[in-house]
Amino acid sequence: MTILSLQTNVDSQAIAQAAERRLRESPYYFLRAIRCRYESGVVTLIGRVPYGQLRQFAEAIVLRVDGVRYVENQLEVYDPQRASA
Repeated sequence: MTILSLQTNVDSQAIAQAAERRLRESPYYFLRAIRCRYESGVVTLIGRVPYGQLRQFAEAIVLRVDGVRYVENQLEVYDPQRASA
């Protein structure tokens, strides 16, 4: 039983890493710092982006990763003008 648990954990890590790799390879700079967690077909996006559209782009990119059935988008959208003030 432990072996199956380890195998599932390895698969989960591989899918989360694949999702993060896709985000880093995107042309959108702010998507490169997003972290992903994967469990049972669901990827959770964690991080911050300056625009709502980037939040949607991140979700669309991760949905294309094999094994991902649903994205729980927990990305926070912040105001870039307030962040620099």
